Amino acid sequence: MNILLHASASLAIVLGLYLASSFGPPASSRRLLAAAFLTIAVLNLLTLLQFNSPSQPILLLRPGLAAALPALLYLHVAVAIRADQRLKLTDVLHLTGPCLAIALRLSADMGGFLDGLIILLNFFYLMLIAWDARRGTRNIAHLGGQLSLLLDRWRRLVMLFLITIILIDLLIIFSMGDEAGVPLSPWVFGLVGLLLSLGFTFLLVTGLHRRGPLSWVSSRFRPYEPESDRLIERLESELLHSGLYLDPNLTLQRFSRRVGLQMRDVSAAINDSRQSNYNRWLNGFRVREAERMLIDEPGRSVTDVMLAAGFQNKSTFNAAFRAVNGKSPTKWRQQQYDKK
Repeated sequence: MNILLHASASLAIVLGLYLASSFGPPASSRRLLAAAFLTIAVLNLLTLLQFNSPSQPILLLRPGLAAALPALLYLHVAVAIRADQRLKLTDVLHLTGPCLAIALRLSADMGGFLDGLIILLNFFYLMLIAWDARRGTRNIAHLGGQLSLLLDRWRRLVMLFLITIILIDLLIIFSMGDEAGVPLSPWVFGLVGLLLSLGFTFLLVTGLHRRGPLSWVSSRFRPYEPESDRLIERLESELLHSGLYLDPNLTLQRFSRRVGLQMRDVSAAINDSRQSNYNRWLNGFRVREAERMLIDEPGRSVTDVMLAAGFQNKSTFNAAFRAVNGKSPTKWRQQQYDKK
């Protein structure tokens, strides 16, 4: 149990620091999510402390942090969908829940209501996010088509996370039985730690590989810019008319220098308009050229087609081709001939 809680706390700290140190807008939304992960880490560490030294004064903060977590997640989503993507003065009202939780923890007469309050707060913020999400992407259309779709999916993941927290809290309450002071079964916290560890590992891996929900948060939550669509049209026109995509050594740096732009501007245009990175975007053109040669030049070997299309090795070629067509180049070519 202790190992699982240590692991989940460590992963939460890494994720929190990763988000807090990332660059680019919206800073407020990203930092709120970082604060949520760091809150989870501290909660796990305080849980360990409660088992080892239950009389430590710092444990008085645990209910306040538990109540602050859903508020941070809600504010993270709310700020991301605002037009200015900034916190408002009225957002300070969300401190009410954590303050009330600490007050109940300090009160000998009201401490029994504490678990109910935390579950109620999680449910309250879940309903707030669900209310905003009921219209799908219509209330966030100002962010742009693809970005609004990504954000809508992300807030539904946040809703799922809050539902998980509510279920875990209910499980812990039920495991305590009817008598006050009954110690919790170790497997309950072991299960919680396992679930959090698996979830955090997924987020960490997808974040480091620039895929999945963390990439939505760290790099895609920015206002939609129509200039990106115009720029991508220019880039693709230059790529097609010049045949540059056939050059196996066409790096992002070389292509950016060719079109007279900064690398970050080219990369941002591809990310915003095509939801892809440079290499996948470039390989898409190469795959289309390979398809043409596989059909129009039946006497040409697959290896020759691969090299002529700008690929340098079979593994990259096969992976890119499968990503587009779902089949290897050889099978795809045979299938096209069978159709004739």
